[in-house]
Amino acid sequence: MITKIKNNWYSLTKKELEKKLKTDLEKGLDETEVFQLQKIHGKNVLNQDRQITFLKKVFNHLKSPMAFVLIIAGIIAIVLGQFLDAIIVFLVVIINLVVGILQENKADKAFEKLNTAQKKYATVVRGGLQKVVPVEELVRGDIVLLVAGSSVPADIRLIENKDLLINEATLTGEWIGVSKDTGPIRGLDPSLLDQTNLLWMGTLVSDGYGKGVVVETGQNTQLGEISEDMSNFEMSTPLKRKLDKLVRFLFVVILTSVIIIFAVGVYHGESYSNMLLVSIAVAISAIPQGLPIAMTSVLAVGMKEILKKGGLVKNLLAPETMGNVSVILTDKTGTITKAEMKLSQILTLSNSEEEKKEVLKRAILTSDAFIERDEKSELIINGRPLEKAIISAGLEQGISQDELKEGNKRLDLLLFSSDNGYSASLNEHGKGKKQIYISGRPGTLLNKSRFVLKGNKKVKMTKNDMEYFENILEEKTRQGMRLTAIASRLFTAEKIKGDALEDLVFCGLLAFDDPIREDVREAIQTSEKLGVRTIMLTGDNKGTAQKIAEEAGIIKKGGRVLEGKDIDEMSNKELKVALGKVNVFARMSPSQKLRISKILKGSGEIIAMTGDGINDAPALRNANVGIAVEGGTEVAKESADMILLNNSFSVIVYAIEEGRRVVSNLKKIVAYLLSTSSSEVLVIGGALAFGLPLPLLASQILWINIVEEGLMNFSFVFEPKEKDEKREGRFIAEKEILNSNLKKMIIFVGLATGSIITLLYFILIKLDLPLDEIRTIVFVALSVDSLFFAFSLKSFTKPLWKINILGNKFLIMAWLSGMIMVVASFSIPFLRTILHTTSLNLFDFLILVGLGLFDVFLIEIAKYFFFRRKEKKIFAQNLIGAVAVK
Repeated sequence: MITKIKNNWYSLTKKELEKKLKTDLEKGLDETEVFQLQKIHGKNVLNQDRQITFLKKVFNHLKSPMAFVLIIAGIIAIVLGQFLDAIIVFLVVIINLVVGILQENKADKAFEKLNTAQKKYATVVRGGLQKVVPVEELVRGDIVLLVAGSSVPADIRLIENKDLLINEATLTGEWIGVSKDTGPIRGLDPSLLDQTNLLWMGTLVSDGYGKGVVVETGQNTQLGEISEDMSNFEMSTPLKRKLDKLVRFLFVVILTSVIIIFAVGVYHGESYSNMLLVSIAVAISAIPQGLPIAMTSVLAVGMKEILKKGGLVKNLLAPETMGNVSVILTDKTGTITKAEMKLSQILTLSNSEEEKKEVLKRAILTSDAFIERDEKSELIINGRPLEKAIISAGLEQGISQDELKEGNKRLDLLLFSSDNGYSASLNEHGKGKKQIYISGRPGTLLNKSRFVLKGNKKVKMTKNDMEYFENILEEKTRQGMRLTAIASRLFTAEKIKGDALEDLVFCGLLAFDDPIREDVREAIQTSEKLGVRTIMLTGDNKGTAQKIAEEAGIIKKGGRVLEGKDIDEMSNKELKVALGKVNVFARMSPSQKLRISKILKGSGEIIAMTGDGINDAPALRNANVGIAVEGGTEVAKESADMILLNNSFSVIVYAIEEGRRVVSNLKKIVAYLLSTSSSEVLVIGGALAFGLPLPLLASQILWINIVEEGLMNFSFVFEPKEKDEKREGRFIAEKEILNSNLKKMIIFVGLATGSIITLLYFILIKLDLPLDEIRTIVFVALSVDSLFFAFSLKSFTKPLWKINILGNKFLIMAWLSGMIMVVASFSIPFLRTILHTTSLNLFDFLILVGLGLFDVFLIEIAKYFFFRRKEKKIFAQNLIGAVAVK
């Protein structure tokens, strides 16, 4: 075990840091040193949660309220001499234990896959060269480069700083950026937050640039200490809290009913011991104790399925929320397009090859992308897609980034942000001179340029020159190309300041191809079938946005496109009206995206929103489901509920489909468990109220519980999605799983089933059949009623004869297991003895089959009135609405 080493890293000078860490603050460590340090200190990872042993899982299940009550009931049965009942009680404990652990293991495996799905990387300097390495490979003494949007990969002492702001919400809960400095802090022991030259693992770079040296890794970091303190805390989700509340409510209702049953039974002459065991058995059978773990399993399996397609879900409730999404707000680059940019054209005033090459060189000097070699000595370009395309084009033309930097040493760098729309690099330019190179939005740089590059010389820009570039810009954006402009100027200041865009020399335009993904058009069509609307919000030009949206099928040819400046002139009411008609918005800033998200959300829409930048974080947090792309900033990823590992839009649509399956299966589990939980209470309560003998014994009630809640409830976890027909009109989300129609159906089925079996009991008593035979019939009837209507619950909107009965193999297996248990209960002598059952004749079987079919008929009636009829009505309304819009 690695012990925490206490060091006053905040008080050391740069030379002291170098000496203590045995590193070079300029060149970093070499690979041999890194290897040795990894052997000593281990990987830069936090201790994984200790694996829960099998015995611990057994103990956790046995200490649950239901298991505790069962064990007490078994002990009471032994004390009262009811040894056969005691055997059944403890058999139920064992079966529930096995099923519970199987369910828990299934959920654990799904979560384990999610936890290992995403890797994080850091940019380091090793042996004097920049390279990207997995965060877990960092060691003390590594030199790390930090840029806006990245996460701090270890505890780091800052040695270089340009306007660095750190989001320390991990430690403080506050999202406001905190400024940092590089100098040593002298004096008495400062608090954690006063150590302003230190950056803590897990915090985020919200602005600026920094360079630092790793001082602590893994469990030795401040985050490691916090995670150690948090390891014993139990997390709770809103859905789990709702389920716990539901179970507690049912517990109170059922406990009250059981007390009444006990009192009435004793009043009518039943023995105290018999009524005590029966009452406990009824309580256990009526409370759906399998509901929380079954619900968690549905969500976990949903997360696992989405991961298979390339979506890493971070929030347990996200699959359920995705199932209710009605609007997707998506960016263009990377989700709609491939983000595989290629520099297609360099457009200059004279378009000479010499001039184009000079513009490309200036673009390379502006870029913050860099080249490294992998283990096979192959070149790897690291950076944003557009920057990588520039460096790649330079390599194709024999322009070396390293050689350019040697003669043009970088003095300062301003990274691109959506707020200012450009990036800039300040470089040496000959003896005693400095030049700033700028890459950014064409319109912005054109308007700020007084000069233009012509024959590699600076000349004054004329009106004709301006119109020439504006015409090119319009033509290329209509073709769907993405353009960036390159400009430069001599500079006298030591650092890039606010006057960087004054008196620019406009060098030229770079036009990039970024084709749309092959599967995106089909994904858009699928989302339409699901009743989900897609709105594209992009920072690109109007022409580019329109062309891509038409190709993707988001709008028809010539469809309306609004720009950010247009919506700034609209009131919220006007924008709400526009949002009902417009699906593409260009030249959008993050704040404008957030405004649109808020208006749609305020209108009752459930929003899924994509983003990749630092400034996208507020909009991602505001959305019902925030979706970050794998190539995006760590700030965006931290704010998101889901990360697209392959950046594809089709994954979002698949996640919505999977979410619909999750929501549907959650409803099926709730319907199944709650419909079967009240029947025993009604039958026993009804019989005792009329002074009749107990229709069921304690052992029989517990066996019914095994049949109904053993594997059957868990089988709905694996129910495949239903094939939706094309949906006209909009999808309307439901805020609650247990909605009013589902409640009505559950109450109807529970009351109807309980009442019919109670009536059957009265009739059998009147026929003067032996009591053991009557109890056996009632026992089998209550056991098989849920087995009969389980297949009807496979769909709320289709009748049984249109449902694919064999679509869920787990349900078939669970159903067969249940039927075997029922048949065994009156066929095997040993079980007949302990369950107090008798063998059944043909007449009894005919009664049970008729009752089972009548149960199916009842639930089909309930489905029609509470779901199918409503579905047809909504479909008709949506169809009329859709026709009216068209």
